[in-house]
Amino acid sequence: MKKALIISLILPALFISLVACDKSGGAPGIADAAVVKPATPDTSTPATSGTSGAQKLTYKVGPFSLPAGQKAMNMWEAPGSINFQTDEPLWITSFENSIEDGNGGELPANLLHMAIVSNASEKNPLCADKEVANPFLAATATTRKIELPDGHGYPVLATDQLDAKVMLQNPGTQDYENVYFKFTITAVPMKSAKNFKDVMPLLLDVDPCDHQPMMVSPKEFVKKDASFKVPEAGLLIKAYGLLQDSAIEISLKAKNQPLWDAKPTLSADHKIESLADFADPAGIPLAKGDALSLEVAYDNSADGWQDAATGAIMAYVTRTDDSSKNSKETATTSTTNLSATDTQKALLKN
Repeated sequence: MKKALIISLILPALFISLVACDKSGGAPGIADAAVVKPATPDTSTPATSGTSGAQKLTYKVGPFSLPAGQKAMNMWEAPGSINFQTDEPLWITSFENSIEDGNGGELPANLLHMAIVSNASEKNPLCADKEVANPFLAATATTRKIELPDGHGYPVLATDQLDAKVMLQNPGTQDYENVYFKFTITAVPMKSAKNFKDVMPLLLDVDPCDHQPMMVSPKEFVKKDASFKVPEAGLLIKAYGLLQDSAIEISLKAKNQPLWDAKPTLSADHKIESLADFADPAGIPLAKGDALSLEVAYDNSADGWQDAATGAIMAYVTRTDDSSKNSKETATTSTTNLSATDTQKALLKN
């Protein structure tokens, strides 16, 4: 028993680096294929909800050249990206990220404009116009770490096609070379997990399919909103805003009733310093088809354009409707190591 526990704790994590070079205008282009390097997992993570342990999977995207003043829009047409898969079915429970140099030294967080990690084996249920991958993790410069409540997880199978896209910027006056975006996922193997609650990620966005940013002209106040239908019954347990500098408010409504309103803490020059998130481990009940909406406001007092204003909320809903075709069961079978999620996802693909 002890031997099995040790083996589960030392499962290898991966550093996956996508090498990019600076082409025209400071926009990075892909130069080489992904390089896989072994990394030492963090074995200090405690057991969660009766599991034998958790593992940390770390990925790196880069290197990039970021000349002083580079706009985020330079990378929207050609974002840094990697494709990856996990070695086994996992419950993802947390996510953290940083910007680093080639030696692993931390660089300013505001070099990150936005990063989105998606599951291409699932369709984004909030995009009605076309079939696009389902985002399950997202970050801007103020989003350093996201944790789901204990016993909750987003299920990922070894067959799932995952991808991470990152858009960087450099609002400062110093040039940066060999810049990397690093993110770490904490996950629990399904085969050793017990009583996990299946979480459905919903990226509410004013542009739900392509996540294109808004344009805010100089000295302009802009407010935008978007409304969606909850695809499955569940309990809203977590939500956080994805904003850029000059944002002054973001709010969330459920069934047209105010649920959460957050005003960023801004510096004297209107840079976001912090942004509170929403958390309710007991969950806010939502029925299939209920309205879930966001509203975001920007007040650009600068003389220049805010041409990359993000307006989005990443929400996590614990599924409660077991009869839904899209519901994901938490149980796994010890004989086949196959979860009910495998079967359901296979049906969805056909």
